[in-house]
Amino acid sequence: MNIVRGLLTTIGLLLALGTGTQAATTDASQRARLEKLFRQGMQALREDRLQTAIRAFNSILTTDPSLHRARLELAVAYYRSLRYAEARRLAQKVLADPTTPPEVRVTILAFLAQLDKEEKQVGKRHEFKPRIALGLMYDSNVNVGPSSDVVEINGQPVKINGQPVTLIGGRQQSSNALVLEAGFSHRFQPGRTFHSGERTGSFQWLSDVNLYDREYKDQHAFDLSVLTASTGPAWVVVGHWRAALNLRADQIWLGNTNLALFGSLNPLVTWQFHNGELTLDATYTHRRYDKSADSGREGNYKTAGLALGHYYRHRTVATQVGVRGFDFNANAAEFSNNGWEAYLGAILQPWRNGTVFTRVNYKSLNYDGNATGFSVARDETEKRAVIGFEHDFRGGRLDKWSLAGDFTYTTNDSNISIYDYNRRQVSLRVSRRF
Repeated sequence: MNIVRGLLTTIGLLLALGTGTQAATTDASQRARLEKLFRQGMQALREDRLQTAIRAFNSILTTDPSLHRARLELAVAYYRSLRYAEARRLAQKVLADPTTPPEVRVTILAFLAQLDKEEKQVGKRHEFKPRIALGLMYDSNVNVGPSSDVVEINGQPVKINGQPVTLIGGRQQSSNALVLEAGFSHRFQPGRTFHSGERTGSFQWLSDVNLYDREYKDQHAFDLSVLTASTGPAWVVVGHWRAALNLRADQIWLGNTNLALFGSLNPLVTWQFHNGELTLDATYTHRRYDKSADSGREGNYKTAGLALGHYYRHRTVATQVGVRGFDFNANAAEFSNNGWEAYLGAILQPWRNGTVFTRVNYKSLNYDGNATGFSVARDETEKRAVIGFEHDFRGGRLDKWSLAGDFTYTTNDSNISIYDYNRRQVSLRVSRRF
C-alpha cells in the first residue's frame, strides 16, 4: 500500500483544474470553493482522514463531474479505505477519456495493477502457511529442565513453566540435542470491514498449530515436547493499529511422559506510529499437571506487559524495550510467586536477506511460601542474554530456506544456594516456510 500512497497525488500537476476535459467554471466564486475543497481533501488524505477526504472529493464531483483531478484523488481515498471496486471504477473512467495525457495513463495503469494485486491478496478467504525447522543444540545444564527455559514457538518466546519440575542442585549435566519444529498457520478473511474513525479496518480469524520437540543425546529424562494450538479473532487497521484475542492450549511432555496442560487467554493491542509501535498485552493461564505429585504446582498465572518498538535507517534497524509484571497463584504457597521482568532487544540487517539480533532480560521473582527443606521462601533474579543471526535464501535450490543460529547465556541467583545456576545454550537450525 505504501507504493500507492503517493502514486496519484502528483497527478494534479498534470490534470490541473480548468484544463483538458475539465472545463473551467464560469463563476469565480465557485472555482474558489472547489479549489478550497480540493486543498481540504488533499490535506485530509495526507493525514489519513479518509472519510473526510472522500466527502470533499465527492462534493467537488457533484458540482463539476468533469474534474478528473478530484476523481483520481477520490480513487486513492477509496483504495486506502479497502473499497477497491469504487477505486477501480473511478480510475478506469479517467483512463477511458481520450484527452487524458499519456503520462497520466501510465500512472493510472500502474495504480490499477497494484490495486488488482492487493485485492487478490485480501480476497483470499483461506491462507495456509506450513513451516518446518530442524536444528542442533548444545546445552551446558540440562538439569534445569524447562523451568527457566524459553522455547521459541512461531518466533515468539513462550514460558513453559514458572518453577523447577526437578531438583536442580547437584552436578550439572551437559548434552547435545536434536530439535524439530513443525506446524502451520491459517488465516481466514471473511471479507468484512469496519470503520475506525476516519479509517477502514479488516476482520480476520487466525489459527496456528505447532509441535516443538527437543531430544537430548544422553539425557532423555529432560527431553522436551510441546504441542500448541491457538485460535482467535483479529482486527487490523493497516498502518495504525491491530488487536487480537487469542485462545491457546499447550500440551507439554518432559522425558517422554505427560507433564502438564496449559490453557491460556491472551488479548493484545498494538498502536502504530511513525517508525514505531506500542504493544499492550495480557495473559491468563490455567496450569494443570498430569501427576498428582505435582498438584501443588497447579494454579492460575497472570501477566501483563508493555513493549515499545522503534525503527531506524529505513527500517533496517529496530529496537524494542519492554516491561512485564506477573503473578502465579499455585495450590501450594511454595510454588506461588510474583515479580517483574524487563528486557531490551535490537535487530539489524548487516547484509542482504540477513539479520542479526540481540536481547537481554532481567527478571525478579519472589515466592510466597517456604521452599521444601528450608525455613525461607525463595527470592531470585534471573538474567539472560541472547545473540543470534538468520539468513533467508532467495532463489536457487535453497529458495525459501533459512539458516539461523543463536547463543543464550542464563544465570539465576537465589537466596537458596541449590537454586543458583548458569546455563549456556548454542543452537543452529535450518527452516523452510511453504
